[in-house]
Amino acid sequence: MTLRALALAAVAGVSALACGSRAPPLPEARVHVAPGLPAGVLAELAARAGAARVVAAGSFADAELVWALDPAAALAPEVGAEPGSAPDAAGVPPRWKDGRGRFLPLGARAHVLLRAPRAALQLEPANLRDLTDARLRGRVALVPLGRGGGPALVAALVLAYGEASAGRFLRLLARNAPVLVEREDEVRARLASGAADVGLATSLEGAAGAASAAALEVVYPDQGGSGAVVLPTAIALRPGAGEGARRLAEWLATPDAERLVVARVPGLLPLRPEVPVPVGVEPASNLVALPLSWDELAVQSAREAARLERWPEGFTDGARPPR
Repeated sequence: MTLRALALAAVAGVSALACGSRAPPLPEARVHVAPGLPAGVLAELAARAGAARVVAAGSFADAELVWALDPAAALAPEVGAEPGSAPDAAGVPPRWKDGRGRFLPLGARAHVLLRAPRAALQLEPANLRDLTDARLRGRVALVPLGRGGGPALVAALVLAYGEASAGRFLRLLARNAPVLVEREDEVRARLASGAADVGLATSLEGAAGAASAAALEVVYPDQGGSGAVVLPTAIALRPGAGEGARRLAEWLATPDAERLVVARVPGLLPLRPEVPVPVGVEPASNLVALPLSWDELAVQSAREAARLERWPEGFTDGARPPR
């Protein structure tokens, strides 16, 4: 650059400062974040990274970008994610990605068991099937399986073990008089108060419970066998997404974004092996997890959502589970 050009640049800079000019505003991205995921953290980090200004969208119809609990939700017809619309998450192992590029994975949630350390248990639950043991009757807290990530959890069990085995698990668990709560944080509260001894929740609530005064123990199920249900959260662009949503998706696909989000959301498991984790949290690569097809999971989850509306009442003695 010539001396004259440098001088002109300096004058322009001084003039801009004198006029109080600011950087151009960030492009807006209308984002629908699933309940259970930290919308505030996403908005804050996106703004700090200069990616986009996140505006909350109350429904899929109003959103340009969706942050879903799992691949099944991201691939729902109402989201309308198109093949090749999602940027590639470089460094994430292929098993967590969508081969057709309809969503990008951002960390994962594992379905875990929570144990109250002071509870005098007759068995130490290590697998989901232990929740059906009669010795835990009336002492297991969970959100009804027809809500939140429940249908995807059950769908994964059906795909891994077959419909007969998963159906038996649902019936036995329903008959074991579970303590039903509205939200996952209430699972933790029931264990802390002594109203329950064991809980079924996700690793996000597990991390909160482990860090709480109750010091709950987190158990990743079936690590000596087929593995736990571990599902990546999923970022999907909707048709017609604007510049802000596309820029946000591109940033969320980067290792830096995963590192920041995982650090701010304890219990969200990193998918890239090199991403550091808080104390007490396992990276997804360290876990034995059920292998799943995301398309099959989406189809099965839709089926389970319909029949699990009546769980547990429709699955107890004398009632035939709906199909």
